[in-house]
Amino acid sequence: MNTIIEILGISALGFIFSSVITPKLPNIFKHKPFTCESCLSWWLGIGYFYGQYNLAAIIPAAICYVIASLIWKL
Repeated sequence: MNTIIEILGISALGFIFSSVITPKLPNIFKHKPFTCESCLSWWLGIGYFYGQYNLAAIIPAAICYVIASLIWKL
């Protein structure tokens, strides 16, 4: 249950960061991982879950990617 909440939180954080905070940053940060909601959620998921699952962090990070895409389409 905790993992599901963490996945939803990371997906929402990636979406909010890339759509609200990134446009206010300087041009040096306006590149692919920061401007794409799904990509940013993927990298945040890899960074967060790597400490818990090592190489298996790919699975929850991929779920973060998909959920961020679904949030973007809503």
